[in-house]
Amino acid sequence: MMANQETAASLDNIGFGTRDLVLEHVTSADGTRIAFEKSGEGPPVIILGGGLNEKAMFADLAELLSEDFTVYNYDRRGRGNSEDNGGLSGYTIDREVEDLAAVLEAAGPEAAIFANCTGGLIAMRAAAKGVPMGKMALYEPTYGGHQLPESYMDDLERMVAADHRTDAVALFLKENVRFSSETIEGFKALPIWPSFEAMAPTTLYDSILDANHESVPFDQLPGIGVPTLVIGGRESPSWLIDNCHALAAGLPHGQYVCMNEGHLFNQKAGAPLLTVFFRSQ
Repeated sequence: MMANQETAASLDNIGFGTRDLVLEHVTSADGTRIAFEKSGEGPPVIILGGGLNEKAMFADLAELLSEDFTVYNYDRRGRGNSEDNGGLSGYTIDREVEDLAAVLEAAGPEAAIFANCTGGLIAMRAAAKGVPMGKMALYEPTYGGHQLPESYMDDLERMVAADHRTDAVALFLKENVRFSSETIEGFKALPIWPSFEAMAPTTLYDSILDANHESVPFDQLPGIGVPTLVIGGRESPSWLIDNCHALAAGLPHGQYVCMNEGHLFNQKAGAPLLTVFFRSQ
């Protein structure tokens, strides 16, 4: 594990909005109904969020990409309009891979994926398991990390069980994501905070994903033939960027690009970058 470093974040990059679209669903392998919004015309692109992300937070990106693509913007299990049949009991990354596979079945095997943060771990696992897909663009998949307090998971589980959602979200953002106290207070002042609290139980899922992916899976990379764009933020912690470089270098068809951002993806600046990559041959 790497040394602790605070994670830079521009709250201006926070998106949150609703779109006048019909809500659609697919059913995952364990019966969980996964909700998504579909918009635009053209080759299919799936948006896969990270920790404390739901589809409303990628409304801007979905709208921008909809100018060139058919966009499937979905809620991971337990978030937004998606169900969560299994809960924490028996949770593994493969449940989320099955959810993604169900969305890919609806979108088509040529669909490209944009995955944010821990969503990148899910997309990579799906690619390693041979789930059919076109391309992947990953923004700072959280391989590696920093030393968490020994009591972190027990404390988080206790807060979620007691429905102390404000405390659970604040703990996750402080210890797991390493946002500063000032940044966390800034989040609380935004309209997005109630949505964060609604997703508080899923902080356990993303914490499990991070704990189980402490290093880049170098042994799996040679077998992943999916063209992959790994994107890092210039202001993000060095451990995160180092692992992004290593991931891109280890993939047979990987490339790395840097944005002048921190860990919160800039949707307006990132949409043209994604468009060029997804349209490339």
